[in-house]
Amino acid sequence: MTARLHLMHVVRGLGAGGTEMTCLRLAQHWQSEFRQHIVALGPETRALEPAFRQLANSELTVAAGRPLNHIAMFWRLRQIVRDKSPDALIIHVFGIPHLVAAAAARSAGVKSLAVKAGNPPPLKKALRRKWAAVVLGSQLLRCPIASCSVVVDKELRKLGVGMPKNSRALPNGIDIASLAARASRSRRARSDQTPVIGMVARLDAIKDHDTLLQAFGLVRSRIPDCRLWIVGDGALRGALEAKAHAYGIADSTKFLGDCADIPELLGQMDVYAFSTTRDEGFGIALVEAMAAGVAVVASDVPACREVLRDGEGGILVPPENAGELARAIVDVLQNTAARENKIAAATARVEREYTIAKCALSWEALLFPNAESGRVPDLQCAY
Repeated sequence: MTARLHLMHVVRGLGAGGTEMTCLRLAQHWQSEFRQHIVALGPETRALEPAFRQLANSELTVAAGRPLNHIAMFWRLRQIVRDKSPDALIIHVFGIPHLVAAAAARSAGVKSLAVKAGNPPPLKKALRRKWAAVVLGSQLLRCPIASCSVVVDKELRKLGVGMPKNSRALPNGIDIASLAARASRSRRARSDQTPVIGMVARLDAIKDHDTLLQAFGLVRSRIPDCRLWIVGDGALRGALEAKAHAYGIADSTKFLGDCADIPELLGQMDVYAFSTTRDEGFGIALVEAMAAGVAVVASDVPACREVLRDGEGGILVPPENAGELARAIVDVLQNTAARENKIAAATARVEREYTIAKCALSWEALLFPNAESGRVPDLQCAY
């Protein structure tokens, strides 16, 4: 791959969500390979701004200091793209904003671009029609859709309007060695052996923290000294904190907000409980927990089923079922041999499927299909 091709990323903001973290990991991986320019559409949250600014051979621009309508954002992005002349563009936000960004890039002369789709379309017919219109818009703009999982790719195709040429499933990846090392150091330094159950995720409606809170109340009736850590922030934080009080678990539940030391926190957990909905697209924090050597219990929804390979890498439980979730968590905490077997299987799966190197190579194959074909990975999905 040519060392100094210019790659631009467009993200919604600089918060610590899964989409922004994926963008950051790719940008970190490509520091020595590309010149990069990260464009944040807005400044609402800046948790990851220091990390983006530390990147070598990179530039960061916040496109607008206040919310702009779509027309104003089009002209602002077009100006940025024309000034910087990137060779390729990755859009890390799906929907009307990605159509605006793709249109701005095409009008400014960018020949190679793609958008990341992080969630499946909703079930409601009216919303599905809107998603179908977005997919059609992507076709018109010749903007391939790189879905974060096979599940999302299949669900988008079910909209029945076709997909842009070269669209494909392109799973996320992480820096496994770094994350595992940090988690291991934290685990070795751990002095308090009180059982810790944790979940790392944005506090919004796509996840299902409420079922986890209910389940934790049931777990405490069996293991009274256990604790629950909720890592992440979002619009539902106040409501979830109120529910923790209502369920009588507030004294042993910590809402930690957005944290930069996720690997260290994972190293202190005994169970990673990923309670989510069918609208989940991938769950990057689920993969992080697997790489960190934490036993996983997750909702049996399509995305989790794919990542855990039908339960090979963790225990799947029916969604929105606090009793089954609690039962599985207790089983994991009390059965050391079974827990270690699941951790070993999860670690092997992550190393096989979800490395940042494999993810990056897949992006390069999509954006620069004619460059050094020897570096292009086998893109056939292993599910």
